[in-house]
Amino acid sequence: MNIEIFNKILFFWFIFFVTPGPVWLAVMATTNQQAAKDIVKFFFTVFLSVNLIIQVPQAIVSVVFVDIITQLFSAAGYVFYFLGGAYILFMAAKSFKAGWTDSPLQLSFVNLLMIMLLSPKIWILFPSGAVIANQLNLGLMVNAGIYAFIMFSVSSILFYFYVLIGKIGQKLLKDNFSYLVTFLLGIFAMFLFIQGFKLIL
Repeated sequence: MNIEIFNKILFFWFIFFVTPGPVWLAVMATTNQQAAKDIVKFFFTVFLSVNLIIQVPQAIVSVVFVDIITQLFSAAGYVFYFLGGAYILFMAAKSFKAGWTDSPLQLSFVNLLMIMLLSPKIWILFPSGAVIANQLNLGLMVNAGIYAFIMFSVSSILFYFYVLIGKIGQKLLKDNFSYLVTFLLGIFAMFLFIQGFKLIL
């Protein structure tokens, strides 16, 4: 296995999940006032289940989709980087203007499933990382499996990061929370643009 490509996939997922999207905002709003026991229960009964049912197949489909597209249109994979980077910059601009709400949210299995299924961040950006995963050259399904496994692992770990952010981050950052989100999204956009330019050059 090419460890450099593996590390790029790991970095992609870390930056992808450390930049808040609809899923994490919903998780933070749901767990903000929950006790530790309820948070662990929510993680295993709702988040982990939906992650396996929705995001793992999304990751695998993205790798297969990108492989087909790049075979049909040669080195068109860079397009996914620029589309993803542009979308992330759009999200950064929205985050810069956004406020924060303390309103509690009851996030059910079905609600989280629909958020993951319909989130534009997921469908636009998963193919960007899939371009990297296909560079492993270990076979289509192996590439997809590694990509999905890293996604599942990183998202599960960062679930608890967002629980902490939801509980104490807003108290510490107050009105500056949106600026932190903007900064993280900007880093992610630059990463995608750089990878896209590397494919062109």
